[in-house]
Amino acid sequence: MGPLGLPLFLMIAGIVLMWQPRTKRWKKRISAYFAGDEQRVKQRANTFFLLGFCFLLAGFAYLYRAVTG
Repeated sequence: MGPLGLPLFLMIAGIVLMWQPRTKRWKKRISAYFAGDEQRVKQRANTFFLLGFCFLLAGFAYLYRAVTG
């Protein structure tokens, strides 16, 4: 897989996690799960966004580490 495999995987996973709450299917399923409670739906969407952002930052950190040394 090489030294760039893990950082690229983490960055792609982060982008997917950040994008997922914007899809219609995700909104429909989470809204049904929380019985239409918009506050809980927004809270879950923000959690996914932050988790994805953390994956993205970890990917950049690993990429920096792989490139510099």
